Amino acid sequence: MNNSAKVEAYKSFYETAKEMYAAGDIMGARDAFLRAAELADDISQTATTNDVKLEYHKNAVKILNFVRTNCSGRKPVKMTQKPNSENKSEEEKNDDGIAEFKPIEPDENKITFADVAGLDDVKEQIRFKVLAPMNNPELAKAYNIKPGAKIMLYGPPGTGKTFIARAIAGEVDAKFYAINCQDLISKYMGDSSKQLDALFNTALKNERAIIFFDEFDSVASKRSDSTGGVDAEMSRFVATFLTKVDGFKKSKTNKMLLLISATNRPWAIDSAMVRGGRFDTQIYVGLPDKGAREFMVNKSLKGLPKNDDVDLVKFAESLVGFGGGDITAICEKVKLEAYKRAIRSSKIENITNDDLEKAMKNTRNVITDEELAKFEAYRNGDDVAE
Repeated sequence: MNNSAKVEAYKSFYETAKEMYAAGDIMGARDAFLRAAELADDISQTATTNDVKLEYHKNAVKILNFVRTNCSGRKPVKMTQKPNSENKSEEEKNDDGIAEFKPIEPDENKITFADVAGLDDVKEQIRFKVLAPMNNPELAKAYNIKPGAKIMLYGPPGTGKTFIARAIAGEVDAKFYAINCQDLISKYMGDSSKQLDALFNTALKNERAIIFFDEFDSVASKRSDSTGGVDAEMSRFVATFLTKVDGFKKSKTNKMLLLISATNRPWAIDSAMVRGGRFDTQIYVGLPDKGAREFMVNKSLKGLPKNDDVDLVKFAESLVGFGGGDITAICEKVKLEAYKRAIRSSKIENITNDDLEKAMKNTRNVITDEELAKFEAYRNGDDVAE
């Protein structure tokens, strides 16, 4: 598989992140570093040679370790070593290092659907599937509709799948557990199963909880897939995962217990994962439309010092074909160019059309027409080759 576009995008985000970090924009750098790590991981998974797989896997791990150590912000899943204790069971003493799962702490201004640009059809499906039973319990009871579901969000990278999941949590005040599926995998498969136990047991303690499984295909690939499938050990892990998913039932009360997975490669998911009763509700999260692009550009750049000839509507139109994450990153590059000039001159510098053009020129769109065609084929029920 040709990863050249993703490699260029990875380099672009990584260089942008370093510039932001050097300029003191820690949170902007954090977002750009995380996007670079996501791309590096995706390149690693789809590479055709072991050397490239290993190189970009190491790059992703290195970037994530840097973010955890040097960039402020709470890590979604906190991995902690259990302290020694006389009261620990023998099993606990032999299995230190099992994850302690903690929900993402809500931001000062929590994310809701009002913060999600476009995606009206996606939000509509989620309102009926998740929010309506919560807000109208008596009506839901009349039709034997229970709050909660198992949803798989799929679409190109950077289209807002994680953001949508967090917005759902914000809408219903649910505890949000964001899990990178690769973090669940241990070199000791027994530990992986215990991590799943810890995750589900922790979530079930809450009145309202959402578990978000990002990069779902990394643990749920077709077991017969020779290129991206799982070996015998991973197959056992998948079986354990399915058992947990089957056991995560909808509550008989008004509790909300919701599982959401996200993937950029839905055609690689094992059919056992998406059969009835599992992740059978599949929602496509596509590219932002014109209104959504304008929403994101205005949210990032409106109110900032700009030259009079800077037209944000026209700029948003030029971003057709880019995912939401890439649009946000481009806007961050625009701001960074003006900010760097301001640092040098020690005064406010306006954003210029040159800044817009430079940010566009230095960003490669990783979402290709070929990939979009794959998603369209998948939505139509056609077979999709890797």
